[in-house]
Amino acid sequence: MKLRLRLKEHFRENRIQYCVVAALFILGIIIGAFKAGDLESPVRERLLAMIDAYVGDQGGVYGLTVFISALITQGRYILAIWALGLTVIGIPIILAVIFMRGFSLGFTTSFLFKEKAAQGVLLSLISLLPQNLIYIPILLVLSVLAVNFSLYVVRGRSYRKASLGVSLLGYTSVVGALSLVFILGAFVEAYLVPWLVDIFIK
Repeated sequence: MKLRLRLKEHFRENRIQYCVVAALFILGIIIGAFKAGDLESPVRERLLAMIDAYVGDQGGVYGLTVFISALITQGRYILAIWALGLTVIGIPIILAVIFMRGFSLGFTTSFLFKEKAAQGVLLSLISLLPQNLIYIPILLVLSVLAVNFSLYVVRGRSYRKASLGVSLLGYTSVVGALSLVFILGAFVEAYLVPWLVDIFIK
């Protein structure tokens, strides 16, 4: 019960930060979706060939290799956002990372929709949606935490309620705890998604 109240208080106190971060993520999706329609023919054909190869190989590409690869990929995002939160110039770069994550998702989804029609819609749902339902919310929370800590660093000692060391330990602990959720996302990406794609191509 106490945890639930603390979470409600956190979201209430940081509603502006969450609105900004979410808005940039959505803006990235929208712009990425539009950019997918501006591709030149050779680039579009190469991307289609890559997608066809990915779908064709899914029957044999899953498990530990994909799990480790997903952990490394998402771990880089987490580490980058955490580190940027420690700097006075981190805020715009954190927001840029979130925007680009949205751009990538919007571009990929739109490209599949345009080039694969109904098949692309289904492929997007089964290959992109499951793990991103886990990744994206946690990534947005991590970004808000990093933005807040960066603001904390910028404001200086006169605004600090606790020592920098104590605050850094708390910030790092929360980021580390939330990062554990990415293990579930990597598991979904490594085992559930290939299984769904395998069913799809059969």
